[in-house]
Parts: sequence; structure tokens; C-alpha cells
Amino acid sequence: MSRYQIRPCPCGSGKDSWWENDARGIPLCRVCEKCEKEKLARYRPDVLSDSNYWADEPIEPEDY
Repeated sequence: MSRYQIRPCPCGSGKDSWWENDARGIPLCRVCEKCEKEKLARYRPDVLSDSNYWADEPIEPEDY
């Protein structure tokens, strides 16, 4: 199963969802057009826009 598979959003809207990534390309959460703004509001703005954002844990690339 592909992690990019289109499926209904977990918010319960029934709309197609997608993975929203941070500025480094790390998947944050699945969103749809209905819940995207609300879910992304949980993250600091720099996490979404600045790939050099501060993190208090090491971020390593995943091996696929």
C-alpha cells in the first residue's frame, strides 16, 4: 500500500485526503480541503515554511 494513496480524510468529512508535509518534506498529518487550515494551525508557522526550523530532536532521513 502506498503512503500516498488517496483515501477519505480521518476528520470524518468523507472528502479525499492527502499528506501535508513540513518544510523539510516530513509528513505531518493527513488533511482534506475541509480540515487543512485547522490541522495545520497546530504547527508553528516556521515548521511549514522554513526548512531550517529549530527542532529539539535529531531529524534523520527515512530509509525506504
